[in-house]
Amino acid sequence: MTQSVALYCGVMEFIRFTGLFNAAVWVGGSVFFSFLAAPVFFTSEVTDFTPPPYNGLVAQAMFGRYFMLHTICGIVAVLHLLIEWLYSGGRFPKRAIAIVCVLLGLALIGGKFINPKLTVWHQQKYQFKLKIEGDPPMIENTEHKAEVVQNAKWKFTVWHGVYQIVNLAMLILLTWRFWRLAQPSGQDGSSVYGQRKRNLFSAK
Repeated sequence: MTQSVALYCGVMEFIRFTGLFNAAVWVGGSVFFSFLAAPVFFTSEVTDFTPPPYNGLVAQAMFGRYFMLHTICGIVAVLHLLIEWLYSGGRFPKRAIAIVCVLLGLALIGGKFINPKLTVWHQQKYQFKLKIEGDPPMIENTEHKAEVVQNAKWKFTVWHGVYQIVNLAMLILLTWRFWRLAQPSGQDGSSVYGQRKRNLFSAK
């Protein structure tokens, strides 16, 4: 009996650690990118070596990796919640899964909808296009009408603001989720886990 109790508690602690570690990577990576890494691409330290539009191209490539981080961590979070629920026998964590699904949805909107549009408007704004093949540099100049350039500038500014709002919403949800996981009582199904743990230790 003692061995089964120790095994159960050990597995649950490992499952909880996995969820907490994933959340730490998720929120830590998001905070680092949003407040430290992303702004660097538009500072003089970078633009002196990679002036527009090159700095924007590098930033957009990083945005793609950023949304990939959200997607991977979101999938891990859903799997973690399901595994914890199945193993602990607690209540189904509807709220936690709903929050993670919202985060995944926002990541997909940012990565599959907003970022590609920003890429197109960025190219129209600076009047260039990427070459599929050939010698570096892999961009070539193009000519657009003045109204096309102005429209691209306006849309890029507006949708970049939309991206910032989406990213802020994700950061708020991630911080709240991490705070919930870091509580001593654990997360949504943890009260059931704690009660079951006490029952196992008190069983004769």
